[in-house]
Amino acid sequence: MVNRIVVNTMIAMILFAACGSNTSRDGGEEGLVDPYSDPPGYSGDPFAGYGPVASVEFPASGENPIPRSNPGGWSVQVAACATEEAAQSLAISLESLGNEPVFIDHIGSYYKVRVGSFETAEASSELRNRLRSGGFPDAWSVERETTP
Repeated sequence: MVNRIVVNTMIAMILFAACGSNTSRDGGEEGLVDPYSDPPGYSGDPFAGYGPVASVEFPASGENPIPRSNPGGWSVQVAACATEEAAQSLAISLESLGNEPVFIDHIGSYYKVRVGSFETAEASSELRNRLRSGGFPDAWSVERETTP
């Protein structure tokens, strides 16, 4: 029992001695590694080939903004697709059904296909019911994020 305590104490002392707080490489201050600098031996420009940022547009290009002629913030969401191709295909088929605008909002890892632009959720109920009876039983009204 005493031998076990002595052995455990010796192991603990060795571990504490090995776990020093000095992070320098070859000793001294000049050997400290800056965690925010480039790796040793790297001299390239990480932004080579990219031009300067000229402007930022909201919403980002490629996403469909709410039309200015009908600035409603509510739409009817028909599906959330895992790929942009699936969302585009569904959007094309929905555009052929009527004269409501179709949006694809990329939120998180999903491409959400939404139809219409309404001031309130109640105003979107007619379209929602029409889409549900037209083969999209999971259609529901959703408030879209808008940027001024």
